Amino acid sequence: MMVVPDPHGCTVQQRCSSTGRQCGTDDRACQSEAVANGLEVMCERVEPRAYVYCPPGAEQRDSGVVWILLAVAVGIAAFGAIAAYFMLFRKRSTS
Repeated sequence: MMVVPDPHGCTVQQRCSSTGRQCGTDDRACQSEAVANGLEVMCERVEPRAYVYCPPGAEQRDSGVVWILLAVAVGIAAFGAIAAYFMLFRKRSTS
């Protein structure tokens, strides 16, 4: 197991959502409980000195899919707004 210090992206929320834990480097009780719950060390925080524990394979893999879905939703919304504008403009010009 190789733990790489990651000062910027090493948080429970970024690594494994709400399913993980952050334990201080000297908090053996927290570390033991995390291991007993089947969690693994994902990264090491520099400030404050701590380890982030996550379930195996719980890294946020879906972030690429989420961005694609967000882009599709924005595209559909933009198309709908443009279509509504032209339909409204057409109604006003015929009146």
